Order: sequence, then structure tokens, then C-alpha cells
Amino acid sequence: MARMRVPRCLLCGLCITVAAQAHALEGGTSSYPSGVVTVMSGAVGASGETHAYSYNKLIDIDSVRNGQGEKVFPKAKGKIHAHALRLVHTLEQARFLGGDVSLQAALPYVDGHIDIPVLGFRGRDSSEGMGDPMFGFLLSWASPTYLHNVDVEWIQPWGTYDRDALINPGNNTKALYLGYAFTWFPVGKLEVSSKVSANYSFENKATDYQSGIQLVADLGVNYRIAQHWLAGVGGFISTQLNDDQSDGHTVGNRSRSTKLGPQLGYGTRDWGFVAAYQKDVYARNTSGGDTLMFNGYMKF
Repeated sequence: MARMRVPRCLLCGLCITVAAQAHALEGGTSSYPSGVVTVMSGAVGASGETHAYSYNKLIDIDSVRNGQGEKVFPKAKGKIHAHALRLVHTLEQARFLGGDVSLQAALPYVDGHIDIPVLGFRGRDSSEGMGDPMFGFLLSWASPTYLHNVDVEWIQPWGTYDRDALINPGNNTKALYLGYAFTWFPVGKLEVSSKVSANYSFENKATDYQSGIQLVADLGVNYRIAQHWLAGVGGFISTQLNDDQSDGHTVGNRSRSTKLGPQLGYGTRDWGFVAAYQKDVYARNTSGGDTLMFNGYMKF
């Protein structure tokens, strides 16, 4: 007999797959891992270069919020460990619209658990496995004070998925992701970076559920405190543009969330890392909880 499922309108962000590069979630959550691109967002490798990026997030879920910001499911809690490896190769002597062309791919891995005491043993679940991979390309341009790029990605539903689970590494949902990122140096050692993305999720054929379009803005303001070191503030603002659909009917569940916190980074042309803490500021129709991140890159 299939286990009892928690209504999506209440779970929203708890049937979660939050990996570092790509995931479309039921319950109005974005296919984009919000808040990971807050330093040098507009930078892409030079012609002929290959970069590997490692994204690592620990999300401590401490609540589930409804559309009014009120807690539902008393004492609900969980943890998500999300990791992803992303490879970006910039083609040699390939130009389009005056910019460099880069190819990219990413593969996430997710390990998480959730506990909703009010549901008894049926409210406990855990899962781990590969998430849904991403494939795409970048167009990038650069000047001494302004770096920017356009990002197009396609998510394939190949990750681990069980329609009766409360938590899944994969989503069984195709998704299209479009983004624009920039890094601006207005004065001296000050850096302003952002990445704005729109995420469109197709219908999950196993559940007849389709999440709405999510608009996410990653934001970062950083200051170079030494030759290779920076410190700053980073986070994201996320809002859903339209309602979720279930069995062809509008069900609402528009999610909105904001997180903000300090970050510290070190970087050269060959390698670097960013450590960050992001605290919940605002959450509606999604899970609440703070996030720790440690992301790195290396040039080959």
C-alpha cells in the first residue's frame, strides 16, 4: 500500500531537491539553487579554458510556511546536503554576437531527511542519490569594469525519484532555465554582482503537477580586503510569477523567499573558494531554514 502523502499546498518546499545546479520542484519551488552565484557572477573563463566548479550547501529546515508566513506542521524539521560538480569549457575562436561561447554541464548529488512529527512515522523520510543533470551554454562579454553573460540550461529528469516519497534527489520534471549575470566594479575594490534567472518547469507526468515560473535574483556586494581576499554580503530574492497547476487546475502555492548573510572568499585565476551563511529573512509557501555554503572552482 502506498504511503500517505502530505498535501503539496502545505509542503511546498519540503518535497525538496535542492542541489547546486539544477532542479525543478513541485510546490512552487525554483529549478535554480537560489543564492549560490553572489561573487564574480558575470565572470566566465577565457577562450580555450576549462573550469570545474564545486557547489556544496547544507540547508537546515526549521519550519514550513504558508502563504501568510505562518508555521504549519508544528516542529517540522529536516536537513538537506546538496552537492554538484559543474564543468564549463569556453570554445576557442568561437564568437557569437561579439561574445565568447562556452559549453557547460552539471550533475548534482542530494542527501536529505525530513521529520514532521504530527504525521507520526509516515512523516519521516530520507533519501539520497543523483539529482537531475543540466546541460547548456553561455555567451559572455567582458570589459575592465563590467563582466556579463547570458546562460541557457536544460534540465533532464534522470535523477532518483519516487512519487510516494516526501523527499527526492530528482524531480521527474524537465525544466528550462534562462539567466543573465553581471559583475560591476563601480569604484576601486568594490564589486557588485548579481544573477537574475527565470525557471520554467514542465509537468511532472507521475503526479500531474506543474510548478509556476520562478524568478530569482542572486545578489552580492563584496570588497577586496587583500590581493586575493574578499568579504561581503550575499543572498537572493525569489518570487513565483504564476500559480501551480495540479491535474490541469490552478492551485496557487506561489512561493516567495529571501535569504541574506555574510560571505568570505579567496580567488586567483587558477583556483578559489567562497564560504557563506544565509539567514532566512522572508518565506511564504515554502520551507524555512538557514543555509551554509562552501563553493570552489579550479582552472584546467
